[in-house]
Amino acid sequence: MSRSRPGGRLGGYAEEVAAAMRRRRDVRRPRVRVRIDHGEARVLADGSPAADRLLALARQMLDEQDAQVEEPPHG
Repeated sequence: MSRSRPGGRLGGYAEEVAAAMRRRRDVRRPRVRVRIDHGEARVLADGSPAADRLLALARQMLDEQDAQVEEPPHG
């Protein structure tokens, strides 16, 4: 005979919501995730030169995009 956890399905949903709230509350550093050989995903180590460089490039691209959106149209 299998035993279900207390609260059943509703308890499971509550646990999922609580976990989501904890994740939102936690301050997390951006991760640098790249795809390599045959689409395999890899997360670069925090503080590694490659991760820092790619993160800086991504921020620069976003800043440039924000600047283009804020500029009034010419004409």
